[in-house]
Amino acid sequence: MKKRLLLSLFFVLSLTKLFSAEKTRDYKETTAFLKTLNSNFIVKEIDTVKYNNVSYPIYKITYNQLKDKKGKKYLILSGVHGNEPAPVYAVRDFIISLNKQEVSRKDLQIDFVLIVNPYGFEYNQRYNGANLDINRDMTKCETQEAKILTKNFNPKDYDKFFDFHEANAKGFFLYCYGMKNKSLAKKIHEELKKINVVFENEYKDNILKVKDGYLDVPFYASMYMKSKKTVTTAIYFKSCSNSFTFETSKNASLNQRKKIIITILNYIIKNV
Repeated sequence: MKKRLLLSLFFVLSLTKLFSAEKTRDYKETTAFLKTLNSNFIVKEIDTVKYNNVSYPIYKITYNQLKDKKGKKYLILSGVHGNEPAPVYAVRDFIISLNKQEVSRKDLQIDFVLIVNPYGFEYNQRYNGANLDINRDMTKCETQEAKILTKNFNPKDYDKFFDFHEANAKGFFLYCYGMKNKSLAKKIHEELKKINVVFENEYKDNILKVKDGYLDVPFYASMYMKSKKTVTTAIYFKSCSNSFTFETSKNASLNQRKKIIITILNYIIKNV
């Protein structure tokens, strides 16, 4: 009887939270600029997610679509966690800036998913509308969003993968998956030093600890997440020759965080 009462109370509290949540951002407004993009881009609605009878289109934004298989292809995600807004705004500004320029690298295609988690973005919550973490669901695919990612983006199709996040940390850091990523990671850090970025040294992810802005993810950690079926986007796309998760510090101002992300994006498109 007591257990049933507790379950009923939990259900009521969950419903109360669901229907009392207030929007802090507008997904439709944030993605409206996609209609203004020129021939440098192809925007495709690849699917929709639906919560509380509200449908959110998910867009694949392709920059400089290659006409053949020659060249490089990168995939960039932002907005996987809804309470991490700086990557969304930075990637949006970056896309707008590319829209005003001629394509400088004819051999490079970049696919963007600007906001993977539209509901979380609107309501400023980490999880999606079903209160699930998309970034631990790339194996089970219980979330609508993970199903869309795995259905529409094959790791074998991409040379590099970049996922932008934010953390409650004092400084910037990145997840480095294996020795093959070290060289590029160091180059990105050198670029960030030019704008006096503060690197994190204290943040912990379970037993893994950041050092000098790097969080090295050893092979056994990836295998552990696969065994527990809590695979992140970066581990799912690890078969790309490089896979990175970037973490800006929520303690910095929004403009500072955006500056870091845009610096990384500019470096990628010009040098990587």
